[in-house]
Amino acid sequence: MKKTTMTLAALAALAIAGAPLVGDAQQTTSAATVAAQVQGFYDQTSTVQSAFYQSHYDRIYRRTTRSRGVLTISRPGKLRFDYLGGNGKVVVSDGATMTVYEPGDDGGAGQYAQAPVREEGIPSALAFLTGGARLDRDFTFRLRDASAFRWDGHVLELRPRRDEPAYRRVFLYVDDDPRAAGVVRRVLIQDHDGNLNRFDFRRTRFNRDVSEGRFEFSPPPGARRI
Repeated sequence: MKKTTMTLAALAALAIAGAPLVGDAQQTTSAATVAAQVQGFYDQTSTVQSAFYQSHYDRIYRRTTRSRGVLTISRPGKLRFDYLGGNGKVVVSDGATMTVYEPGDDGGAGQYAQAPVREEGIPSALAFLTGGARLDRDFTFRLRDASAFRWDGHVLELRPRRDEPAYRRVFLYVDDDPRAAGVVRRVLIQDHDGNLNRFDFRRTRFNRDVSEGRFEFSPPPGARRI
């Protein structure tokens, strides 16, 4: 599967203006078929471990920030992002509560926030990966023209059936290789202000052993709750 890069600014313009839909003449695979492939693949998946590369685009300031790390998922409901490269940020959900921890400057204890999973945007937007949502039940979906997104595969646009304060829609970049049908290689999340949060997944491994303790996290002594 080939893919080419595209700036988040250009993606924001596509998302806001509306990239073309897949026309009837082009559409050899329906949106329902792609959604069923994605759902079917992850229904048979118990754990996911992947390197991730995150790009966040602020539409007002036209600024992109990038970070990377390791994503671990245990279905149903558990998720953890460990940020690398000196960042030290941890985002972890035990299925009920999400904790976001950021270390302080110069080795300080830092600060953290906790909230029910439903109130937070990233776990909610990624709930189809963790088993907390079903594509056919919780979203409407349609295929977008993948060539407009510079993706050699399928691009499936999801819109939540009920209002989600943290995001407006999600784009799934789906592998079209028959050997990896339904595998999501990239997730692009658009919020209500037009900001974009993109996650690219690399070196992904499925159904490997993951300790339940991976999703237990206690901030270091002295960390301030906000």
